[in-house]
Amino acid sequence: MNILPALWHISLTLSLIALVIVTGLIVARFISELLQKRRAAERQRLIPLLLGGEASGERSHIAAHAPNTLTNLAIELIQMVRGTDREKFIENARELGVPDRLRHRMDSGSPRSRLEAAEALAEFGDPKSLQRLKAALDDSNSDVRLAAAVSLAAAGAAPPASELVAKLRLGTVENSRLIVSLFREIAKSRPEEIRELILAPQYPASVKAAAIEALSTSGDYSLVPIIADLVVRADPGDEALPRYLRALGALGHPAAAEAVEYGMDNTEWRTRAAAAEAAGQVSLFQLAPRLADLLDDSSWWVRFKAGEALARLGDRGRELLVEVAERGDGTARETARLTLAERKLL
Repeated sequence: MNILPALWHISLTLSLIALVIVTGLIVARFISELLQKRRAAERQRLIPLLLGGEASGERSHIAAHAPNTLTNLAIELIQMVRGTDREKFIENARELGVPDRLRHRMDSGSPRSRLEAAEALAEFGDPKSLQRLKAALDDSNSDVRLAAAVSLAAAGAAPPASELVAKLRLGTVENSRLIVSLFREIAKSRPEEIRELILAPQYPASVKAAAIEALSTSGDYSLVPIIADLVVRADPGDEALPRYLRALGALGHPAAAEAVEYGMDNTEWRTRAAAAEAAGQVSLFQLAPRLADLLDDSSWWVRFKAGEALARLGDRGRELLVEVAERGDGTARETARLTLAERKLL
C-alpha cells in the first residue's frame, strides 16, 4: 500500500530534475548564442581598427575595451592581408599594442597560445619582439621553440644553423616538418649554413634529410653527388632514404642515376617508391627496364609510382607499358593497363 505513493514521489522528483536540466540547457544555449553574437559584433567592430578605418585616438579608445579579442583577430588576419594594405595593417596592430600582448602571451600562455604568439611575432620584427623570440628558443615546449626559430629565420635574425640544431635538439627530440621550413628560411640568406649541415658528419640523418629537402629546389647540382653518396652509404632501413631520393628527383640531374637504381633494390617499399618516382622526374631512360620490373612489386604504391615514372619517360616508357599490358603476368599486366588507361595512352 505504501509503495505506490513512494513511486509517485520518486517519479515526480525525477520529472522535476529533468525539467531543471532541460531548462538549464535551454538557458545555457541562449547565453552561448548571445555571447557568440556579441563576439561576432565585436570582431566586426574591431576589423576596421586594424585596417585603419578609424582615427588614431578613436582606435586606441575602442581597442582598450577588447584587447584579447583584438589580439586574436590580429593573429587570424595577419597572414591574410597582402599588398599595400599589409604594411598599414601591421602598423595599426603595432599602434594598438598587439606585439606587447603577444610578448605577454609568450610569458604566461598555454603552449598553444605561446606557439601562436611566436608565429605572429615574426610579422613585426621590432627589437623587443626579436629578443623575446630568442628567449623562446629555451621554452619548455619543443613546438614553441621551433616556432620561435622559424619566426626568427623569417625575420632574418636566426642564430647560426649549427647552433639551432644543438639548442632545439633537432634529430633527437624534435622531428617536426617545421624543421624543413626553418632550414628553407635560413637558406634564403645563408644557404652555406644549411649546406654545412649536409656535409658535416656529426649531424643525424634526419637533420641531413631536412637540410637536403630545404635545398632540393635550389638548383645546386653540386649537391647531387653528396646526396647520392648518402643514399649508397645509408643503412637499408634508414627512414631518411626516401627523402634523399625525393631530393634527387627534385634536383633532376642525371648524375643521380646510380643512387636511384640502388634505391630500387631496397627492401623498404617507401624507398623503392621514392626511387621509382625519382627515375621519372630525372628522365632516367636507362632505368626503364627496372621500372617495368617494379610493376610487379609486392607494394601497390611502388607499382603505382613505377607506372607513373614510365608514363613520364615518353615513347620508351609507353612502349614498355604496352608490352607489359599485352604480354605481362598478373599484377604487372594489370598495373600497366591501369596506367595506360589513366594516362589515356592506349
